[in-house]
Amino acid sequence: MMKIYWIEVRRSPLLWCLPLLIAVDMAAVFGRSQYWIGVWPQASAAAQIPALFFAPAFSAAAAWAVGRSLRRGIAEQRGAAARPAWHMEAAQFTATVTYGVVVYGLGAAAAAAVSVPDAGPGFLWPSYLLLGISVMIACSAVGHAVGRLARSTVAAPVICGLACFVAVGGAGSPRNLGFYVLSGDPGIEINRVALAVRLALAAALVAAAVCVPALLRRGRTGWAPGTGYRAVGLGALLAVVTAVGSLPVAGSIRADRAAPKEPLCSNGSPRVCLWPEDRKYLQQTSAMAERLGAIPQDWIRTPDAFYELGVRPDGPETANDFSIVEGNLWFAAPNMAGSIIQLSLPPRCEALSPENANKVGTAIAQIEMWLEFRAMGTSETPNVQSDMPPGDLAAAQGATRLPEAGQADWVQQRLNVIHEAPCA
Repeated sequence: MMKIYWIEVRRSPLLWCLPLLIAVDMAAVFGRSQYWIGVWPQASAAAQIPALFFAPAFSAAAAWAVGRSLRRGIAEQRGAAARPAWHMEAAQFTATVTYGVVVYGLGAAAAAAVSVPDAGPGFLWPSYLLLGISVMIACSAVGHAVGRLARSTVAAPVICGLACFVAVGGAGSPRNLGFYVLSGDPGIEINRVALAVRLALAAALVAAAVCVPALLRRGRTGWAPGTGYRAVGLGALLAVVTAVGSLPVAGSIRADRAAPKEPLCSNGSPRVCLWPEDRKYLQQTSAMAERLGAIPQDWIRTPDAFYELGVRPDGPETANDFSIVEGNLWFAAPNMAGSIIQLSLPPRCEALSPENANKVGTAIAQIEMWLEFRAMGTSETPNVQSDMPPGDLAAAQGATRLPEAGQADWVQQRLNVIHEAPCA
């Protein structure tokens, strides 16, 4: 069987397409924003992205490759061969998939290589890579089966490629069937049960692609499959149906991780505690916290530590824990500022008149935005969408350009509004 496999590998047209496949792989990994470099789960998710492109491509390639067996004379030779039909089917299918796995592995190796300098201990998370492989193999199996059963060696690859593209791209998002993910937040992991179901579906489709076509086409070849062979084919079809039905039962492809036993914390004051996988952001977030702690205004109360979301068990005190979204620290600044507002400006009244509530809300929002600018150490407009009115944003932005005494006066004016608002 190995001899047949190597013959199929050598004569596969994918050999000549290998440079193009590698180029597509590298473009898919590095062509997007490269925030993922240096964070192992993010790098793992980035290495899995090429499966979105390879799944339809190798579905079409499998259908085209197996279509060669329908050419004049070859089907008869396969039927007269001494080896069982599934040996040749499996060898041909495995040869096609080999190219996909090799190219996919090269992209993963490249993602790991560029992440090593900044990522620290650890490595790529296998669960993300297995998710991509399961989708590629499943689509390739569908292409192989359709290519074997179809009468046209041209239409089958086109139909398989387009159908797989629509299925994976349309229904395979993390919120739907979960055949791929677009990012790998350290606080999220791949649901092992859901991954196992997808791997089982891929394996069942492979078994069906190898066994079932021979059962359906036995009349052409004159080869009569035995009872055991028929049982395997029918069992494979039953396994496919069972796995498809288990997809929604297995739950979402992503699940929250448990809080780490030892988060990565800075030595400054206030401290910052992150997921260990986000160590490359420790210096920047620590500097943000220290800037807030160094503001020379007596009304400010800073927490002992700022926490990344998920680093400590969920509770009332975690409402302002921050996230680092695609490497953008502006998403962390509002939560840090919110923690300070919560400690420094507790509600003074149970109720305010609508007019006073609006004034107090505007004053607090301006102070909070001013704190965000101070955390980032810049007066430049944040590069995230803010729903703050332009006038309030401009006021906070302008205050950061004043000397410390001027900023203290600006803040005090708003504190007066907050403290002097009459309770309803």
